[in-house]
Amino acid sequence: MATPPTGTPISTGLIGSAETGTDAGNDRPIVTFDGLMVRRRVVIAIHSTPDADVTALRTVLDKAANQSQTNLIDISPDVLDPASLEHFVPELIVALPAGSTVAEAGELVDRAYFQDPAVSEVDHYHVAEVLVHDLRFAVRATSPAALEESIAKEGILSDALGNYSTTLRAGELDVTYTGPLLSDELINSVQNGMARAAHTKPEAVIVSSRSTAGVGVDMANEPAPSPAGTEAPSDHSHDAADDAAHDPAHDVSDAPDASDAPDDSDGGR
Repeated sequence: MATPPTGTPISTGLIGSAETGTDAGNDRPIVTFDGLMVRRRVVIAIHSTPDADVTALRTVLDKAANQSQTNLIDISPDVLDPASLEHFVPELIVALPAGSTVAEAGELVDRAYFQDPAVSEVDHYHVAEVLVHDLRFAVRATSPAALEESIAKEGILSDALGNYSTTLRAGELDVTYTGPLLSDELINSVQNGMARAAHTKPEAVIVSSRSTAGVGVDMANEPAPSPAGTEAPSDHSHDAADDAAHDPAHDVSDAPDASDAPDDSDGGR
């Protein structure tokens, strides 16, 4: 489960943080690593009741997702815009596969939590289309396995990226990441950290898109997110205090469908 953000600092193994280099006016990091490296993904954010078993709620959601052969991944609440986080920090947030739509996500939540009998531990939820970085860091190495172990031991990437996967290739270590947008400074810090562990130069760590299929995002043309303190309209939400009879049609928004092609992730740890 993703942990609500508490301003966790980046370790001393890396210079910079996700907050450094942000645009003060929109709380979004400065991102020039865009195009196919930035994607639109649909997320489900659950706000549970105080006594809820969040692990059990995730199990219920996964069971409903498996029925439609949908794989949910953990993702940080930081993918939500400041206005949404001002409203609530979800106890549970997951991302659907690339190409999933807001309507599909809403149907999944309805099937998981609001069939008879309804799951009372869900206070309310939101479904939203968000921007994520979908990156691959690749570096040549004499022993990719030893490099992977060194990086894991130092926490070079876990502190900076959170969730990531590694793939060992012949003479190369690949690190793949899907999560909140990273500032240019933080991406450069990841390059520096990997290069230091590999005993090479930072420019030898190649940053590219995780997938070459689908549609990316030009950040220069992307509207600023709603700032904190502004109640942004949710793409899809439900309040437990609403009508006793839940009508899924009331929750479906007119938000555009995500258009990414499926991930080509190589998997990993």
